[in-house]
Amino acid sequence: MKTLTALNSLAIAAITVMIFPACDSKVESARKDALETKADALDNKADAVRKDTKADAAAIAKQGELDAAAAKAEAKRLAEEKAAALRNAGDQAAKSLEEKAKETREQK
Repeated sequence: MKTLTALNSLAIAAITVMIFPACDSKVESARKDALETKADALDNKADAVRKDTKADAAAIAKQGELDAAAAKAEAKRLAEEKAAALRNAGDQAAKSLEEKAKETREQK
């Protein structure tokens, strides 16, 4: 009989240990809910930062393309301007040589 009472006591103790720790108290549940809410908020912030970062990167890339196109257009304009100046200088030099050639022919 003592063995049976001892086994019953051990069984009740084992069941108690298994059941009660598995049940969270209201405080523990509230703490877990608060942590879950905080984690969800952090996930939402991370998503927002990721979205904003992608948008910023796209805007920077687009601005870079616009800047590159503007720089290319400016370089082309400067090259054409320099080419025109060089042509004008060449024309002036050629006219000057033609005048000297004409004067030389007239000396005959």
